[in-house]
Amino acid sequence: MSVVHIVLGSPDKQNILPEKNLEDIYVGVDRGGLFLVEKGYTPDLVLGDFDSITEQEKRLIENNAQKVIPFKPEKDDTDAELSLVYAEKLFDVEKIYLYGWAGGRIDHLMSTLMIPLQPRFEQLVSKLIFVDQTNSIHFYSSGEYSVQQETDKQYCSIIGLTPIEEMTIGDGFKYTVSDTNYDYPIALISNEFIEPHAYFSFKKGLIAFIQSRDNTI
Repeated sequence: MSVVHIVLGSPDKQNILPEKNLEDIYVGVDRGGLFLVEKGYTPDLVLGDFDSITEQEKRLIENNAQKVIPFKPEKDDTDAELSLVYAEKLFDVEKIYLYGWAGGRIDHLMSTLMIPLQPRFEQLVSKLIFVDQTNSIHFYSSGEYSVQQETDKQYCSIIGLTPIEEMTIGDGFKYTVSDTNYDYPIALISNEFIEPHAYFSFKKGLIAFIQSRDNTI
């Protein structure tokens, strides 16, 4: 199984790029493909409608990527959605890291963050990890979980993307709740770890678990 790194094209000042690993898969999405090529990566796949780059930049991508899949701007899926469709179709996915997802247009950001709510991506939800300089986002469906604090992150938040049944935020967290129902999506933000590992569980729903730190740059 492969770790897949998907670099989106958002003008994110907090964007980071993945480390280079010969065993991993690198996917550029529209301008994200240009980011990879300019930094010396050889993308396994670049796709998109390429409406944010010049013809010269597109040729640079075509000359350096293993595979390029162009799409017309008039399409039903966003480029980010298409990157997940093709990642699942072409690769044996273990984890998918997404980069370059913030900054720029707020509608693009909202659309990307709502991808885990789409039923067609249900099998990928637990494999998705959004990362930038100061944040990481994992997604969880109902169950019991132990999560580890990232050493450079101070805060953690549980964001209900749906109503949540019987939420318990337990040992290892500074602020706890027990068997609490939320009839609407709720943001339980600015919690903290008091142990290296912490535990939460819930019976029904979908959440985003965010670890973050203040941007001191």
